[in-house]
Amino acid sequence: MRLIAPLWSRATYRGWVWVILGGALMMPFMMVGALVHNWLVPESGFNGILHPLVYVGVLPLVAAASLLLPDREIERTAARRLLGAEFASPADDGSWNSRWRTGCWFTLHAAAGGLLSGLTLAMVPFAAYLLYNGALLAFGVIDEPPELYTGHLTTWGLLTGPLVFIGLTASVALLTAAMKALAPRLLGQGSADRLAASRAEAARLAARNRIARELHDAVGHALSVVVVQSEAAARVITADPAFAAQAMAAVGETARGALADLDAVIGALREDRDHSRGPQRDLADLESLIAESGVDVELRQSGDRGALSRLASREIYRIVQESLTNVLRHADEPRASVAVDVGAREATVAVTSPATRRPRPRRGGRGLIGMAERAAVLGGTADADWTAGAWTVRAAVPIDTRKAEDDRSAAHRADR
Repeated sequence: MRLIAPLWSRATYRGWVWVILGGALMMPFMMVGALVHNWLVPESGFNGILHPLVYVGVLPLVAAASLLLPDREIERTAARRLLGAEFASPADDGSWNSRWRTGCWFTLHAAAGGLLSGLTLAMVPFAAYLLYNGALLAFGVIDEPPELYTGHLTTWGLLTGPLVFIGLTASVALLTAAMKALAPRLLGQGSADRLAASRAEAARLAARNRIARELHDAVGHALSVVVVQSEAAARVITADPAFAAQAMAAVGETARGALADLDAVIGALREDRDHSRGPQRDLADLESLIAESGVDVELRQSGDRGALSRLASREIYRIVQESLTNVLRHADEPRASVAVDVGAREATVAVTSPATRRPRPRRGGRGLIGMAERAAVLGGTADADWTAGAWTVRAAVPIDTRKAEDDRSAAHRADR
């Protein structure tokens, strides 16, 4: 039963559609090959398209064209839908590695599809011919096979007709099974893609671990101070009320600082992007940041900053802060332009500083990764590039208008 199972398998006939699609891809190249063959051998006529040398001769043309045609995503979709292949698309679809692997797949698809499509056009009618005439002979309707084909295959048509169709179906099933197994290697992610994805994931986890360490250090220190000061205040609250009040004031200041640090780190570590727990510097404090940064900054702002949620405003502020820190460390001179634009759907920030050469990555540096992590928390992006003597950090985050309105409503209730 397993030998004839492909006869009623849906996968076989979906794969047969994929084969015919390959034949359609091959047909233009065969037409070109036939024209060349007819020019070289004029007496061949239309039959030149059926010549084996034409088929073999156009394969290099198919391979060359496969590197130029924008067919990569089409081939992946066909492999997934018709062959049932499962794979992830390459991260860099325009890379040479991705193009040559997809080119190999296209060439195999066109070559195998052209061959089996031709066999389908020839063998399916032939199988029907054998079955029909074999039945006529078996039931005595005719005494001799038709003149079109008088071989023994026709005499035993009731047997040979189905066998021809079963053999063709098995060939299609074997081909499509082999191509399904090959699809992840040629259409999916290559070793370079997997290595790049692994490095990106490692960098992301390293950034999150660094943030977790900062949280541990900052909050752990603050809690230690709170414990010491509160115990000291408790011991002298009767004997020295002034000292106790001073100690409790230090406890409050330390706790507020720890809460701000906790709020910033939780915003980067949590996946639910919840509301903040306390006040923290945001875009409203951008002028103060620039005044304290030690960088000569040209600031340009546009749009309504109130449209941003509290978390978005704080994270954009932190991105600008980190960018100005990098300007102090790496720029040719402590000078930068900062542009903040709050649009209807997206807020963007760009920090540009002079750089005569492309900056080299610092060993152990995590500034850009941290900025990308902050932007990713908000569903946005952050990156940097070097062009025409300038180093630019760009970030874009979508505006959650519903969350911003909730923030404004909460602030209004607090004021009341």
